[in-house]
Amino acid sequence: MRDRQPIRTARRKTRQQERAKQGLAVPPCILCIEEHHTAGRHHDPRLTARLCKKHHREMHEQMLRTGISLSFEHNRQKRVAKALRAAAVYDRAKANAMERWAETLDESEGEPNG
Repeated sequence: MRDRQPIRTARRKTRQQERAKQGLAVPPCILCIEEHHTAGRHHDPRLTARLCKKHHREMHEQMLRTGISLSFEHNRQKRVAKALRAAAVYDRAKANAMERWAETLDESEGEPNG
């Protein structure tokens, strides 16, 4: 997936790194769960998934990198297209996680209790 705004991405990444150095970054935690609007809150407010703050921020970063606007779109067709693209970012991350889990299972087949 191509980064459509590499300069903005670099600025955001630099700010995140600066916050991390200052101890202001949010560590992943099962107690800091947020509702992530997988299709974008303004595109479909009812389609959500629970993510920790860190991963919620990463999903939004990925959406911004791919050029998905999270602002409301009045044109219904364009709004649905944005919702589909936003949901695809989340689904792609979910599919990658499932692939990693499957590889972990494949690697443990020969182990005891595996």
